[in-house]
Amino acid sequence: MIPALNLFLDSVVDTIAPPIPALENCIYHWEKFISNYLDWTTDGVCSNTHIDVTNIPVHLEHLKQVLLSEDENDNYTTNSSMEYALQNDLFNILAIIAEKEKLIGLRLYILRFMTDLIEKLNNPMLAHQSVSSALLKLINLCDYVLHSEDQTDQIHFLFTLCSLLKSQPNAAVLFLSRDSENYNLKHPTAQPQGLNLLDCLLSYINTKDTNVYILFCKCILILITLEEEIVGNSIVENTKLCLVLCSNLKNLFCMLPTKLDYNGLEAIELKWRTDYDATYSNDVTKFFCWFDFIIEVIKHGQFIISCNICELLKSVLFDEIMYLSLEEISISTVFIIKKMYLLARSSPLIHMINNWIRSPKDSRNAPFETLIKVCYTKDELLTFHVMSFFNVILNELDKDNLEFIVLQYVNNRSYYEGNNFVTWSDEEDEREKKTLLGINKSNTSCTLAPSSIDRIINRLLTLYPQNLQSDSLHTFKNYIKVTNDKYENVFDVCKHFDWPTEAIEIDKTKEFYSGPFLEMIYSKIHSIPNQSPSITLQIKNILILLSFLPHPYLHEYLLNSTVPLKRNVPSAYNTLCQVIKKIQRTILTLPNYYKELNTARERVFNNNTYKLFKNEKEEKSILFDNAVILEELCKEMVAVLFVKYHYFSLYKE
Repeated sequence: MIPALNLFLDSVVDTIAPPIPALENCIYHWEKFISNYLDWTTDGVCSNTHIDVTNIPVHLEHLKQVLLSEDENDNYTTNSSMEYALQNDLFNILAIIAEKEKLIGLRLYILRFMTDLIEKLNNPMLAHQSVSSALLKLINLCDYVLHSEDQTDQIHFLFTLCSLLKSQPNAAVLFLSRDSENYNLKHPTAQPQGLNLLDCLLSYINTKDTNVYILFCKCILILITLEEEIVGNSIVENTKLCLVLCSNLKNLFCMLPTKLDYNGLEAIELKWRTDYDATYSNDVTKFFCWFDFIIEVIKHGQFIISCNICELLKSVLFDEIMYLSLEEISISTVFIIKKMYLLARSSPLIHMINNWIRSPKDSRNAPFETLIKVCYTKDELLTFHVMSFFNVILNELDKDNLEFIVLQYVNNRSYYEGNNFVTWSDEEDEREKKTLLGINKSNTSCTLAPSSIDRIINRLLTLYPQNLQSDSLHTFKNYIKVTNDKYENVFDVCKHFDWPTEAIEIDKTKEFYSGPFLEMIYSKIHSIPNQSPSITLQIKNILILLSFLPHPYLHEYLLNSTVPLKRNVPSAYNTLCQVIKKIQRTILTLPNYYKELNTARERVFNNNTYKLFKNEKEEKSILFDNAVILEELCKEMVAVLFVKYHYFSLYKE
């Protein structure tokens, strides 16, 4: 009854009395607030009374309106009411009262009061000791672990504060030290000890409220994009952000199911902003949405933050649980790593993953080398996914990857049998290479545009016998346009690699070794008659991509079948020749083989690789499908030769 009467009397006074100066009004309501608070509380004892039955909310609301009203009339200087609040530490006192929370709901009400106030003030002066000290106390009261029931209001306060720091980035470091209350902008020497803004935000990482989750992520993105260098350093040195982001991804990875719907996930990109549901999302969605968020942090964060996250991802996730033995590798693991690789391509994270792929650890092989060994197993579905991943890696056109996978083995030209020229034009080309090498600063190349191009193309076109051709025209012209477009893209990337323009160096002291990757490719080519057409398609794509590379030694070794090779040196041309002859002998013994070839052509061109896998039941279908794929491989390789020749001939002219 007493509180209600007091409320009524206060309302009457406010209605009848003439307007009073803002400062007096501010002091009046502050003193009334303190008086009411003391009336309802006893030192050391928390009341069971709810704040709504007291006059406290009324006086706090009036106090806020006075501060905001006076602020609207003076945008650039501190008004008298705000000066009073700052000099008498009103906000800090409110924060201390919120910490004690001797009345039910008082903590939450003060949090809302401060949120609304700093959001609407023209200049909330976050760096002022009185304001920052109060905000830091409230940050500690927003810990999700302690107060999850009020998470909506708490994340709103944190988001409001983060948004304001965009316009006051110099104040951000105050809220990002471990002992932010003792941090001094001019002398930042205090040793951090307590909870800071980012670490408080990270307590919301497992929230079951999607809206809270989205705001939590947005808060992090705001803070990591602040341009002040001291802010980036503080985030890395004084917060747990980088470690928590990476550890959470590791935990989500460990929760992934052992079997995944590869077909459904292949073309889907899961985004944290649109696809995540804190309550209903499955483990796969949670993992890829969180990975998408990490990529966004790496893309847009300060350089020091991005580097730190990449390093921690390598040690916490990739080094710790992804260095698998041959027996431990599963289809799910390969698919997930490939999907992560694809998603990371447009971010600095791709450089870390590429480095990890090439790097051995302790006694374990580099992941790429282990994956090569997988291709020798009898598990064709696993082999297919590994080969698909190889295609993705090669398509990235990373210089160090290409060197590691294949170029290091052909750079010394140890495959070449010197001074054993087949024709005069070959000998002339060798002499011209040395001449051009001394004067050429463009991309002219006798290696990539040899004078014997007609003979090289004819040898490759006639490699596939006429009686096996499912395409009556057997022409490579249909591939010219798409090959030309693709080559321009490849060349635009590779022209920055400082590759040589001519293949002239010969190291006669070394025995040629094609390297484990090409060795595996040759092995899979030999297996084509009996292996899955889906794998053969992957081999075709790999060979075509390697053929695209404007590297003289690789080009000469892979595409120029007229080059004299050392004895027992394997080559793509000779290997294909052996396999095609084997397939020809088998197919010609089968009835209606030409009709079967036409049927196989329709099947190969109309189905994707997954459907091909699904339909692979008969040995006869496998044989004919592979024959068609080999036919198209020969035509595509000719198209690459043709395009590269004319591309470099243009430079010659």
